[in-house]
Amino acid sequence: MENWRDELSEAVKSKTEREAEDEARKKKRLAEALEVADEGLALALQGLQFSDELLQTKGQQASLQEQDGRHVLALSDLSVAVELSRDDAILKVSFNDARPREFDFCNDRHIAPRDVEEYVGRRIIELARAAQKAKPW
Repeated sequence: MENWRDELSEAVKSKTEREAEDEARKKKRLAEALEVADEGLALALQGLQFSDELLQTKGQQASLQEQDGRHVLALSDLSVAVELSRDDAILKVSFNDARPREFDFCNDRHIAPRDVEEYVGRRIIELARAAQKAKPW
C-alpha cells in the first residue's frame, strides 16, 4: 500500500509525465506480446511445413510460400495464410482469402501460442478436406 508521500508524488505529476509513463507501459506490453506472438507464429509455421511435407508425400501439388512476412500454404485453388503484424502484435490467419481471424496478443493476454497452432491446424484440415472433395486423390 502506498504511503501519503507516494500518493502525493503521483497526484502532482504533469500531463507530460503521465503520458511518458503510459507510453513506456505500452512499449513494454508490446514487447512482451511480441514474444508470445513469435512463439505462436513459430508453431503455426511448423504446422504449415508439416502439412506441406505430408501433402507432398501424398503426391499433391501443395506449396508453402513466404512473401513479405506472409506465409501461405496453397493446395489447388485453396490456401491458408499466416502473418504477424509487429506494429501491434496481431497474428492473422486467413483461409481462402476470407476475412482473417486475428489473434491480438497485446490486448488479449490469455491467448497462448498453442491456441494459434490449434486454430491453424484446424484450418489446414479444412483445406485438405475441401481439396480432397474437389479432386479426390
